[in-house]
Amino acid sequence: MTTAGSTAPHHARRRSLFGSALFLLLTTSLLACGDDDDESTGSGSDESSAPSGSEPATGSEGGFPTSVEHMHGTTEIEEAPERVVTVGLSDHDFVLAFGVAPVAVTDWYGDYEFSTWEWAQDELGDAEPTVLNKGAFTGEADYKYEEIAALDPDLIIGLYTDMDDEQYATLTEIAPTIAPSADFPPYGMPWQETTRMVGSALGQPDRAEELIEEVDALFADAAAANPQFEGVEALVAEIFEPGNSFVRGAADPRTKFMEQLGFVLPEDLAEMVGDKDAAPVSDEQMELLDRDLLVWNIGHEPELRADIESKPLYPGLEVVQAGRSIFIEDQLIAGALTWGTVLSLPYAVEHLVPQLAEAVPAE
Repeated sequence: MTTAGSTAPHHARRRSLFGSALFLLLTTSLLACGDDDDESTGSGSDESSAPSGSEPATGSEGGFPTSVEHMHGTTEIEEAPERVVTVGLSDHDFVLAFGVAPVAVTDWYGDYEFSTWEWAQDELGDAEPTVLNKGAFTGEADYKYEEIAALDPDLIIGLYTDMDDEQYATLTEIAPTIAPSADFPPYGMPWQETTRMVGSALGQPDRAEELIEEVDALFADAAAANPQFEGVEALVAEIFEPGNSFVRGAADPRTKFMEQLGFVLPEDLAEMVGDKDAAPVSDEQMELLDRDLLVWNIGHEPELRADIESKPLYPGLEVVQAGRSIFIEDQLIAGALTWGTVLSLPYAVEHLVPQLAEAVPAE
């Protein structure tokens, strides 16, 4: 099982229950729309399903047609998309980074207008995308096919999500769809790869490399300023239920953030979590968390700190006694770490690295 975010411990595979009737409905609807292509995109669409502020990708660097390979095959994109819908939980950050405002985004967590956090507000500008699944995050992919179809998208992007064959087939009946890469487990795509896939889909591969270089440079500068991070065993832990802590694994964006600064995930914990993004550690086994640095990502619910500190074995851990068990209690910093996007990572580097440096000071 995998978990996408800070609000649910497990992520169950959800098989679509939509059958041939939905396929027929969507196909019929799309064929009807196909007779009036000029009115199905841009400002000619009905205002109730066409949020203002959407912008087409320029395609000036890579051009069109273009193609993107993913776990379900290859998606061909003939021309610059003008109505992008993102169904991955953090995908809209990546789309916004390319100067494109989606017509619809998928809500994850955090009470932010248009499901867009502070670090992405400038890129969102005046756009007002429809928010799918608002306030309904359950840890499972739940694609609202009819709502998506009504938005008349010309591209669907679903990268920070899982997507089975049936779900993909249903989405492609609506519009060309980009699914997660086959090279990584669900929710395990590195932010660099996500940036490249989105850049390819939007016809801006060169800009993708520029964005990656810019963020990588921030990490390199932070690591160079803190050489004491190199090789330090560290883990990110979270709490979702009584009696257990959850350790983030090697595929998770939170762990990847730490590793890009020079920290290392202990091998035994990496093996324990495997290709999932987290695994539970019972309170009776809390010694497993006793490493050089223990980072509690609890900004979504800061009051959890009292629960953690009251666990019987917690005070006796060497990492606690050494002052290297730290809590990320600020919602924005914890969110930036959790989202792990090309837009959120600069915020996380700026605001979290000083806290890490305080816990692991230079000698």
